[in-house]
Amino acid sequence: MADDDARHSWTMAGIHTAVELDGGVLVGDDGSACAEQALRYAVGEAARRGTDLHVVRAWSIPTAVRPPDAPFGTTPSIVEMQDATLAETRRRAEVAAAEHAGVTVHAHTAFGKAGKALLSAAAGADVLVVGSKGRSKIADMLVGSTAAACIREAKVPVVVVR
Repeated sequence: MADDDARHSWTMAGIHTAVELDGGVLVGDDGSACAEQALRYAVGEAARRGTDLHVVRAWSIPTAVRPPDAPFGTTPSIVEMQDATLAETRRRAEVAAAEHAGVTVHAHTAFGKAGKALLSAAAGADVLVVGSKGRSKIADMLVGSTAAACIREAKVPVVVVR
């Protein structure tokens, strides 16, 4: 797993708000089962293309991964939440990439809305892969709002995985 701190933009001390890429397959991961399917597809796509895989998880305070060592009844710092979210994103990426040893996987986080983070990162990617819907509980949606925004606005090919 590569360390990608140099590829992040910063607005608050230590908080990643954007990801800049130079090629490769980009996939969004929000921790959902649908995103896991998109991640598995993206690993295969990166293997077929012979390029790196970039896994981006946009997050906010309510959607952050809680650090496992945070004591009950306390609120972790925003940096601790970012670090826990990045660690979970790396873990999910490594599990998905286990079948394709030749694929270099980079995990990234971006504090903010998923659509904005993915569209910004996609400006430097070869292809963007997203799940058809994320964590929303609206089961009847065919395509979620993030996937719809990526389809409408991305300047690179978009693959939507159900």
